[in-house]
Amino acid sequence: MNKKKIFALMLALVMMLGIVAACGNGKEEDSLHKEGKQDAKGNAEIALITDVGTIDDKSFNQGSWEGVVQYAIDNDKTFKYFQPTEKSDAAYINSINLAIEGGAKIIVTPGFLFEGPIHTVQNQFPDVHFILLDGYPHAGDYVPDISDNVIGILYAEEESGYLAGYAAVHDGYRDLGFMGGMAVPAVVRFGYGFLDGADDAAAELGLAAGEVNVKYTYVGNFDASPENESKAASWYQEGTEVIF
Repeated sequence: MNKKKIFALMLALVMMLGIVAACGNGKEEDSLHKEGKQDAKGNAEIALITDVGTIDDKSFNQGSWEGVVQYAIDNDKTFKYFQPTEKSDAAYINSINLAIEGGAKIIVTPGFLFEGPIHTVQNQFPDVHFILLDGYPHAGDYVPDISDNVIGILYAEEESGYLAGYAAVHDGYRDLGFMGGMAVPAVVRFGYGFLDGADDAAAELGLAAGEVNVKYTYVGNFDASPENESKAASWYQEGTEVIF
């Protein structure tokens, strides 16, 4: 196994274990968190390409970036992030190309929206290692096609969903809601796990059929849009107590 592959695996392990705690309170590390650390030419060995969010979105992008920051600081690596101009395969690939032109040898891509772009570029750049979070490269058919220079990290979303549904019912909630973004495999697993957890909790508590009600939908996007907020508000007005 070559040195670059080892670095990629170590970085993947950092993020997989969730080692994304604050990198420190000093001004220098705060600056590194916001701006990264590049060489004299502005190049970096490790690059993060953000998804539809930003590095301070309190979600997937931020967690991934904090993992990159911690690993890079601990191992004295240069690093930076790229934010695509739009949500499209072309924009993601363009950012990947910019990162590679800037010397990146390890590229981190958070989210399933990178499955297509990574599939496109993985064989074009065999000396670059890609870490794809929450997905695997495929040609649009969801059949994994993973090159040796790609590490895909998948999560058991159904387990998180199960615990959420189980806990909600055990906490006394009887009118639940699941509002998924796009009906992609990861989100579907969250939803099905939520339903299973709620069902099992209801059975344990001896609740009658129909005593636990679940509104269930996919809104078709991951946007904090007025339409999505309105739908959630209408559910609450109709008696929904908690929405996952």
